[in-house]
Amino acid sequence: MKNRNFKMFLILSLIICGLLSVFCFSFADGQGKTAWETLSQEASDYLEIAVNKMEEAIKTYQGANYPNKELWAEAIDYGEKAIKADPDFVEAHYYLAQIYQYTNWYYREAREWGSYIELIQKKEVTSPEAEQKLAFAYYRLGYAAYQREDYDGCILYLQKAVEIDPKMTETHYWLGRVFYEIGKLNDSLSSWQKVLEIDPYYPRAQYFYTKVENSIKYGKQAYSHYEAGYNLYEQRLFEEAIYQYRQAVRFNPNFSLAYYWLGRIYYERGNYREAVSNWKEVLRLEPENTKAEYWLKQAEKQGE
Repeated sequence: MKNRNFKMFLILSLIICGLLSVFCFSFADGQGKTAWETLSQEASDYLEIAVNKMEEAIKTYQGANYPNKELWAEAIDYGEKAIKADPDFVEAHYYLAQIYQYTNWYYREAREWGSYIELIQKKEVTSPEAEQKLAFAYYRLGYAAYQREDYDGCILYLQKAVEIDPKMTETHYWLGRVFYEIGKLNDSLSSWQKVLEIDPYYPRAQYFYTKVENSIKYGKQAYSHYEAGYNLYEQRLFEEAIYQYRQAVRFNPNFSLAYYWLGRIYYERGNYREAVSNWKEVLRLEPENTKAEYWLKQAEKQGE
């Protein structure tokens, strides 16, 4: 019995030693900590150096991030060495993708995210942290596709990210942007609505929501010219503003706001006849517009 127990002890000891030989580690990456496995101590050491170099580079260069900068070049070198030592080292692909992201090396970043996703699926990793990182990987692939003007690919990747993490604000943001650019305004508006539902104060989300809403109402081209006209008016560039407003009503002859601001510009420049003409056009389209009615009377008095 003692010999049998001793043999069992030896077998269990060997199994435990074998398991401990698989090195597990975790790094803080801003999205929580996750333990990943690698059979290569060398790969682990290289990646630890790469991450340290990345963190040092972020602090040192303060946004001036280029792959030829010394610390970034070293981070890339050690990240690539980690992958060479263990090509299936999931976390190495994740951090190297982030390093390329910081240095705006989009082609290589996309390559590493692709490898990362492939390995995650191959290993069937299903932890909450892994899901969050997987969503981020798809988001970054979508952004890389956007940079290449591959809008179909961009939408595909971003939608995969949304499927995994429906509350990932950045994904809805870029879906809103790309849908707008390809003219799918209703889809764009829906994406901006989701951004605002998740975070009502997300930077520029309300602006884009209003822009798309008005583009649906007045027409995309008409509203783009109207918006350009208003920005030029704010800068007191009246001739340029008039041109943009004229373009707005060319694309949409019923665009009352464009006529209204044409009236304002002509009034401020002392061209009361044109001001009257444009405000009459506003009132033809919107008989209850009290502002246009007021300014029309002022222009008519000045023109007497």
